Amino acid sequence: MRSVSDAGSITASAGGAPDWRWALPRIALLFVATRLLLVAIAAIVETTQAAPPAGVRWTDAPLLASLTVFDGRYYLGIAAAGYHAAPVYGSYVDYAFFPLYPALVRLASLLTIGNVDLAGVLVANGAFGAALVALYALSIRHLSREDALWSLVFLALAPGAVAFGLAYTDALFLLLAVGAFLAAENRRLAVMGLLFALATLTRPPGILLGLPLLVLILRDPELRARRSWAWLLLGPVALAGFAAHTWALTGDPLAWLHAQALWSQQGDLGTGAGGSAAGSSGSGAGVGIATGGALLLAAWFGTLLFYLALFVFVRRDRMALPYALVAVLAVATIFSAGRLQSIPRYLAVGWPFDWTLALRTSRWVRIVVPGVFVALQCVFAWLAFTWQAAP
Repeated sequence: MRSVSDAGSITASAGGAPDWRWALPRIALLFVATRLLLVAIAAIVETTQAAPPAGVRWTDAPLLASLTVFDGRYYLGIAAAGYHAAPVYGSYVDYAFFPLYPALVRLASLLTIGNVDLAGVLVANGAFGAALVALYALSIRHLSREDALWSLVFLALAPGAVAFGLAYTDALFLLLAVGAFLAAENRRLAVMGLLFALATLTRPPGILLGLPLLVLILRDPELRARRSWAWLLLGPVALAGFAAHTWALTGDPLAWLHAQALWSQQGDLGTGAGGSAAGSSGSGAGVGIATGGALLLAAWFGTLLFYLALFVFVRRDRMALPYALVAVLAVATIFSAGRLQSIPRYLAVGWPFDWTLALRTSRWVRIVVPGVFVALQCVFAWLAFTWQAAP
């Protein structure tokens, strides 16, 4: 049986060196096709649906209005004007959002002549394209080249992959997380530590990547002897730096953590008019899901149950413990955040799930699962672009 490699040394290779002449055109096709899908949904929404109430969008520019919804407004606001000590929308503070993505958007806006909307979308989608390439380079060490490519297909078509095309941090986080593991497997520990620190500055769960990375290091006798784990201290240092910044801004040494708790307490599960997912992202729009709430709940929970079912194959595939932990952390993020509507996108960054799917070669997995994934991604994109449920 083909399996995810689980050798004692982290340098073991399953598929050999990447054949980029074979892989890159296919990765590019997958990237372009999935970007066009999101753009098509956004275009249909904007030409057929009434605009949401005034004041809930960051921009009214065509297409960009859809691709900068919900949390994107906060990230772009930080990119444009920095953090604010006072709430920005309603009772929601923007220092709940971590700084790396807004900083990159601010930098990219120099190339877009100050247009942070366009810069935000370009950074997110550029990061996703780079993440596909990096993930293929990592996957080929554990899978055959065909299975490695299939894992990218499952990732790009996943129900929560809609967030990879929005002004969100998911694509950047995926790139940095995959890059950290790839660097660790190549024994480039300084690069691993730097990427881990940057992932920590991208979103709160980033600090948790230190656990599987530590396990990955300890499983290699050479790295364990060199105390290479010390490079992982860069993650906590980066988090402490952000905490110091928010402390100086607010006078509260745990301001960012309290802000996270505030969002979890005030954000609901995105069902029912007047208690919408839009409200859970601080829009104050009162846009809710008036009908189909039960079906949407089924879609959210169904997505979670499907990914949980993939754990059945973890032992069968002899998946290395560090990567099994990445999958566990993706699930744990859901429960720590308490946001039902975000189940799909939290799971989408758990790329080991896609490895388990890629190793299933039945027609059901290779045809039916991608079809269902695309259908759900279209539904979740439609709900996001019509301001009914945040990704």
